[in-house]
Amino acid sequence: MTNKRFLLPIILLQFIPIILFPLKTLQSGIAVIGGVILLFALLGYGLWRGRKWGLYMSIFIQGLNIIIRMMMFFPHAVSKQGIWDFTYMLITIVSMLLSGWFLLRLECPDVQSVVAI
Repeated sequence: MTNKRFLLPIILLQFIPIILFPLKTLQSGIAVIGGVILLFALLGYGLWRGRKWGLYMSIFIQGLNIIIRMMMFFPHAVSKQGIWDFTYMLITIVSMLLSGWFLLRLECPDVQSVVAI
């Protein structure tokens, strides 16, 4: 049996870039956060069991997160009053970088060979 321990950080932490939003935004969507964590628990189970759907859906969601964050960046970076929201910009950039790292890591041959048994 192959060693899957290197998958644990991916399995346990890949939901973080998706729920990374400013605190005022997160307070209004506690139920959504629970749903996201439940979805990623299911995806983590699929990755651990070596299911291709878990790998493909994880890659899809991380890529979609990058695209959505790019589309939301400029409209939300500056308020209607012309005030720059540096907290939002920093959190969005960190989220895109984390999603990019997870995306690249999920595409590595070692992860692909373990998951797609």
